[in-house]
Amino acid sequence: MLLANTYHLALRPGEETVAAMGGLHAFMGWDGPILTDSGGFQVMSLSRIREVSEEGVRFQSHIDGSRHMLTPERAVDIQCLLGADIQMQLDECIELPAEHKEAERAMQLSLRWAERALNAFATRAGPGQALFGIVQGGIDAGLRRRSAEALVVCCEEGGSRSLLG
Repeated sequence: MLLANTYHLALRPGEETVAAMGGLHAFMGWDGPILTDSGGFQVMSLSRIREVSEEGVRFQSHIDGSRHMLTPERAVDIQCLLGADIQMQLDECIELPAEHKEAERAMQLSLRWAERALNAFATRAGPGQALFGIVQGGIDAGLRRRSAEALVVCCEEGGSRSLLG
């Protein structure tokens, strides 16, 4: 399985370019499974050039300074256009160590984003594509357990939708 980065591919060469070339499989000449992350890691690693809100994450491109909004729905759109077999929901990955209150806030936001990503995925995904939820909560076992349990409930409520935690 290969891992591709949604944030970086959206900036360069762009998801539409990759889609026009037949998706990531054709673009990379790879017939095995491809997993794309959502851009959640960049929420942490590019903290100097981003703003997190309930809506999503507004990034300033590290390439040319342009502004880009990444919402849970947009992350799904990009990953679908890339043709990823396994997609990850947008989450707020926080820097560790973190205070309990901060880890819980980011976990709750990530869970709300998971539900939005699942709803978008249900209407946009192609055959053979799967969406995975991301367990958050930092290093707090209780928060991580709550996050995992909430993702399972989200999946069960989604019926035939595909969010795996």
